[in-house]
Amino acid sequence: MASLVSTDEISVFTGDFMNLFDTFKRTFTVHKAPKRIIAQINTDFLYGYGEAANQANYTYETVSQDFEGMVLYKDYQESDELGGVSEIRYFARESRIKVDQAAADYIKNGKTEKIVIDGKNFQLMTEESVKYFFGVKLYVFHLQFTT
Repeated sequence: MASLVSTDEISVFTGDFMNLFDTFKRTFTVHKAPKRIIAQINTDFLYGYGEAANQANYTYETVSQDFEGMVLYKDYQESDELGGVSEIRYFARESRIKVDQAAADYIKNGKTEKIVIDGKNFQLMTEESVKYFFGVKLYVFHLQFTT
């Protein structure tokens, strides 16, 4: 099949595209739902020994991993005209991240509780959207600022 772009040009384009990604990528942390770790199962209360009310034999272990990706903060958002005012802007407190396959898989697998960027907590607003560029796939997630 004919192509408007040669394989050499595609190689240059994708190399430049990944260089752009590598130049502007930043580190952020993805936090998943914590794992419950059972320390010891005490069966004494089953046989009438010990106190059944004090059976907290588990702890929670945080699950998080650092990834790199491009981060874009959205400073303002256009809105519909309200009451004759033609231009109203408000701080949307939104962000988006563009990540590679490994980060996207980690974010999608299981419950992602929050993503920490620059010390600020964000939660996922959308599913991923795939950005496909001559065989290179990057994934974009939209995030909402939380307190």
